[in-house]
Amino acid sequence: MRRAFTLVELIVVVIIIGILLSIGIPQYRKALERSRGAEAYAGLAHIQQGEKVYFATYEHYYNTSNDYIARETDNFHALDINLPQTGWYFNISTSDPDRNFLATGWRAGGSCAGCLITIDENGTQSTNTWAACVDSL
Repeated sequence: MRRAFTLVELIVVVIIIGILLSIGIPQYRKALERSRGAEAYAGLAHIQQGEKVYFATYEHYYNTSNDYIARETDNFHALDINLPQTGWYFNISTSDPDRNFLATGWRAGGSCAGCLITIDENGTQSTNTWAACVDSL
């Protein structure tokens, strides 16, 4: 006599798989966005290092003009760095080029589009809107 799965058993298996997916997919999205944030941190660290070298050479910090935003694979030629990060835009602003700069990276797309990560001349990082966005996923 052959024994087969009953309809109730199949429904229970489908429900269990659905519960596991409902838990796993949001956690996967958070982990994916956190890894993208690590990409931005790396880009900002490159910018900070490039700014230190630029300051040592020219005695002031480099400032991207207000109308220029480094997009994805664009390079900061003046800082002699490459930013291979995808999905992030970067900009550098200086209120006093002899003393400080603020490098900003923000998400170009995805679940956290428009969210920011910043770093200043002292290496102080701020994840203000980006961390809140990741936590809300």
